[in-house]
Amino acid sequence: MTTLTLIEKLPLVAPLGLCFHDAATGEKVADGLKISVYPLTDNFRKIKTDALPNRSGVFVLQKAYGLENFRNGAGDAEFWANNPPRKTYIAEVFDAENRFQPFSFTLQLPVKGIYGWENTPPLSPNKTAASIPLYSAPTRKVTNAMAVIRAELRRADGKPAAFAVLEARFGGDLIARGIGDREGKIVLIFPTLAPQSNPLASPPTNATNAALAEQRWILDLNVKYQLSIFQSSPPIAEEIAGENLPDLRRVLTQPSGKIWVDAAQTEELKTVVLRLGKELILRSKAEVGSPPEVVSSSFLSVSPT
Repeated sequence: MTTLTLIEKLPLVAPLGLCFHDAATGEKVADGLKISVYPLTDNFRKIKTDALPNRSGVFVLQKAYGLENFRNGAGDAEFWANNPPRKTYIAEVFDAENRFQPFSFTLQLPVKGIYGWENTPPLSPNKTAASIPLYSAPTRKVTNAMAVIRAELRRADGKPAAFAVLEARFGGDLIARGIGDREGKIVLIFPTLAPQSNPLASPPTNATNAALAEQRWILDLNVKYQLSIFQSSPPIAEEIAGENLPDLRRVLTQPSGKIWVDAAQTEELKTVVLRLGKELILRSKAEVGSPPEVVSSSFLSVSPT
């Protein structure tokens, strides 16, 4: 039997681990994602580093610019206790399959273990706050088992309500959340709700069971929106500012706004009816022609508080 002698032990310590989950289904996501990390500096485009998924679906950043000495540390309790002051970095998240909205967020490196997402609690009760939510893009393909709400969000001046957040609740419980893209287009995708005894009650009553084809659910809607949500971070040259991504924390923590029944913004929209097996397209009413005629517009009017 050959005996192996350990001559030297060379530990490699990763400064970051990230987990992601689909906000629509609660499932962990790794395939198709591209994660890039760079320090908060003016010349960041030359020093991006990709985080790659391991067999457990955790994205591991093996090295980062500015933390070269950290990678060769011991990785033990004493090493973490005596770490140098952490530095600010930006993480960018893209989905090559166009299922999820791209975004960025700031964080302090290095991080011991899995990075904990401390913001908005996940929709799925079996997911911890450590897992970062991915919100559906309008281009995402939808399976038959999912319910869908779509809208094109516009401000009073007709411009897109970029990066607004739309939430739907049933019986007081948050069931779906979506983030608008730069054009204000948004989709909420979530599991089909359980059949109700009385499809027009919210919460359901103990009335006689309704036929499956007649199932309806009354949903409460809420929008989060402020005009100044998009801001370059980190500050970069104007000619490339359009390529910058919205910060997910700032998007999710926008103050509540208002949704309007009419494009003139005189009547608030607070509840809608979702029908089984049908996509719900949200539109505000508008007056056209002379004499004026009330018709459904192509967009949903929203405004900040």
